[in-house]
Amino acid sequence: MATDHKQLNVRLPSQTHALAKANADRRGLSVQAYVSGLVEEDVDPARDAFVSGLVDDLTELLGEFEDAFEAGLR
Repeated sequence: MATDHKQLNVRLPSQTHALAKANADRRGLSVQAYVSGLVEEDVDPARDAFVSGLVDDLTELLGEFEDAFEAGLR
């Protein structure tokens, strides 16, 4: 089954490119695969829904956390 891919060229500042390359190297990926993965994660609606739900859950638990632990002991 053929996959439809589009090419995207991105210009990055030298320092940003070096940091992206270092992160890709640590993961054993090419810079292209690393950046492609970041974009795919960012536009994934299931991931967005998961993160939104997680933020809502953690916000609800914040009050319980504050009640359980004194401010200076967190």
